[in-house]
Amino acid sequence: MKISEGIKELFSRTGAKQKDVAANLGYKSPAIISNAIARENITLDVLVRLCEALNYNVVLRPSVIKASETEIVIDIPKKDGVKNNG
Repeated sequence: MKISEGIKELFSRTGAKQKDVAANLGYKSPAIISNAIARENITLDVLVRLCEALNYNVVLRPSVIKASETEIVIDIPKKDGVKNNG
């Protein structure tokens, strides 16, 4: 799943609104969240803070372990010349 899809799934599961989460995180506008989602470009810091605000954690686990139904798995897109082990 793309990172934008994963974040949208978080909002769907929690019923939270971007404007409320943005305000809770101290952002003046929800644009930082919506822009990051739209561009598929979000820093790890923003992702972790966003997940924490929605009562989720960012967890790293070996790719050989199958995800549970409650997990949201973000796939890292392959870049030219870089192997993706997941």
